[in-house]
Amino acid sequence: MSAQPEVWRVSTVEGVFETDLDTLKQWIHEGAVLPTDKVSKGNLSWIDAGKAPMLKAVFSGDYTPSKPPEPPPASPTDNVWREPPQTSAPEPEFEARPLTGASACHNHPDRKPHYLCRMCGAALCAECPKFVGGSKIPLCPLCGDLCHSFAEERSKTERSAFQGSGFGFSDFGRAIAYPLQHKTALLFGALLYGVLLLAGFRGTIAAWVIMFGCISHVISQVAWGRLDRSFMPDFSAFAIWDDVVVPCFLGIGIMIVTWGPIIALALALFFGVFGGPTLTQIGEKQLQSAQAAGPSQEDLAVLADPNADPKKLEEANRKLNQLRPGADIARQAEKSQSEQSDPTSQIRSLMPYVAAGTTILLLFLLGILWAIFYYPMALAVAGYTQSLGSVINPLVGLDTIRRMGVTYFKAFGMVILVQLVSIVVGIVVAVITSPFALPFVGNLPANFITGTFTFYFNLVIACLLGLSLYKCADQLGINVD
Repeated sequence: MSAQPEVWRVSTVEGVFETDLDTLKQWIHEGAVLPTDKVSKGNLSWIDAGKAPMLKAVFSGDYTPSKPPEPPPASPTDNVWREPPQTSAPEPEFEARPLTGASACHNHPDRKPHYLCRMCGAALCAECPKFVGGSKIPLCPLCGDLCHSFAEERSKTERSAFQGSGFGFSDFGRAIAYPLQHKTALLFGALLYGVLLLAGFRGTIAAWVIMFGCISHVISQVAWGRLDRSFMPDFSAFAIWDDVVVPCFLGIGIMIVTWGPIIALALALFFGVFGGPTLTQIGEKQLQSAQAAGPSQEDLAVLADPNADPKKLEEANRKLNQLRPGADIARQAEKSQSEQSDPTSQIRSLMPYVAAGTTILLLFLLGILWAIFYYPMALAVAGYTQSLGSVINPLVGLDTIRRMGVTYFKAFGMVILVQLVSIVVGIVVAVITSPFALPFVGNLPANFITGTFTFYFNLVIACLLGLSLYKCADQLGINVD
């Protein structure tokens, strides 16, 4: 048995097609496939046709199409009648699936296709399909199978090729342009967010809810493949729970899972310092220890007895001297003299404090690094799960990072770049508008302008995270449209 030829897939502006290697080379030789078109061998990932090792020779011009072998010349003595060789019947025309057939109707080249046969792949105009029994179900006149909408099928193939093209800088540019596709919504949202930031604490909370609601909406829509939807929620179906309560809880969950370690460490330090013994308690303990070291009732009786034993009298006098302030000062002086004579004792006394301070500093740095690294993933988990339990569980995010692999780290780098640009823009705006700063109020123009830019940059971040999830939908089990 001969081996089955390997199947190649090619994605062009006209759709996605399957063929063998020789036919694909012929298409390239004829100019139907460009170096920038995507190809895939078997189940491998999509790459540019010009970068495929087996196709480089065709694009460079070193490829010569194979010609069918010529029959051998007839011999003079070969005058015996021979039966013509049996050849297989030619395949139907629709089985060839010509690459250029998707740009026009199969039967009417001057008409645009309206239907696409799911079996033979023939593109048909609105008049070509057959409709059985007056139904609206189109049937292919070539093979008799069902037909689908040409626009929908082309959209599916383009999305499939886009999803399998990998995550890169083209997606970064797409995320930057995404908010600008809906200029009215962007202008309205940015102005509303900027005005609410000037309305005190309650206004800031409301602005934060609106911002996170938009971020969550963008991530979920883009992750499911709805790349052309607006980033503003549908206010015609406004619900307190879905549009206010859920974003608040998700935002709180993101705060807990990202900055929770830092908050816990700060609380531990606060209660550890201020929850210790007070000065009154320390004075009482010192008084109790001094009284324990001082003379007892028996010693006082010895001091009052003129005929007491000299040894007991001397011991009672020594204990009595322990209660005098001068005795404590003398002991402290002796201790300081001994420490000065031994410089290493001071270093040894400071070592526990140095070790404790170093440990606390390292914990703070680790907490900050964790917050910076995990914050984009916390946003992503909140966006595509809409579940508080998934958000506050870091194992969900870490498993998502494992499944996304290098895609998440690419998205993370782009998110950090956008945040740095946002910080630079905020500094520039603050410097330019510094003459407008007012006492007790602050720089209101800077706060408003920075808020509008922050709204835009957060939408870019949300689109980046949504695109990274969309490109990894198969690994994450996300049912894209």
